[in-house]
This record gives sequence, C-alpha cells and structure tokens, in this order.
Amino acid sequence: MRIVFSSTSEQEQEIGNLVSFFYRSIFPKYFTEDEILHFEKIGVLQTPANSITYFGTLKDAFQVMTCLQVIISIIEKKESSSMTLEGKFKRLFENNVRILNDYGVLFPLDFNHFAILKNEENDDSFLLYVEAANQYLI
Repeated sequence: MRIVFSSTSEQEQEIGNLVSFFYRSIFPKYFTEDEILHFEKIGVLQTPANSITYFGTLKDAFQVMTCLQVIISIIEKKESSSMTLEGKFKRLFENNVRILNDYGVLFPLDFNHFAILKNEENDDSFLLYVEAANQYLI
C-alpha cells in the first residue's frame, strides 16, 4: 500500500495567483491585448477541465507551482539584466515548460517570445490586464 497526500486548497489558490500574475504582469509586457485574449481563449496556463492529474497529489501541485515561479523568475531576470548565462536559463525555462505541459497546463510559448520587452510608456492597449495602482482606479 502506498500513501499519498492530496494537494491543498491553498496550493490551488497559489497556482491560480501565479497564473493571474502572468496575465496581469508578464504577458502585457510582451504581447498585445489581442494576443492575450487569444491565450485566454485557447487556455494558456489554465488548469485542465479534469484536475485529477493536475492537482492530484501534494507533489504534483508543488511541481506546478515551482515551474510557474521559476519561469516568472527567469523572465523577470531577463528584463532586469543582460543575462550572460542565457543558454543555461533557456534550458531551465524549456525544462519547466515541458513539466507544465506534462501536467496538462498549456504553455505554448518559448524562451524567445520573451526576448523583446514592449515599450510600456506609450502602450495603453493592455489596460484590461494591468493591475490598478490602487483600489480607487477603475
């Protein structure tokens, strides 16, 4: 007999928060609003309809959370520096994308999709996805 621990609701909530972070903070920097709407439509980073294989165990949920956090860290690191170790980060990025896809979380983007940071100063097209600076802005 084998004992496994099921994932917790807090883990599910954290995964949801990480996915929201992608849509609010990461994607608007690299993609147009139409592209982001298309991502939502095809289910990029959305949990599978049957989350048995996705949230089945504590280990599975931790792996998905970790993959999302690593991908976010790599993208943010690319934004802030010239990344002299780009090959190493690319392999790490691709490995984490592969793991996400193995768990049924669609992430069809590769490392090169995050190569060029959009000019945020003039672009208002992604206001739908940008988090408000305070609660009074609507």
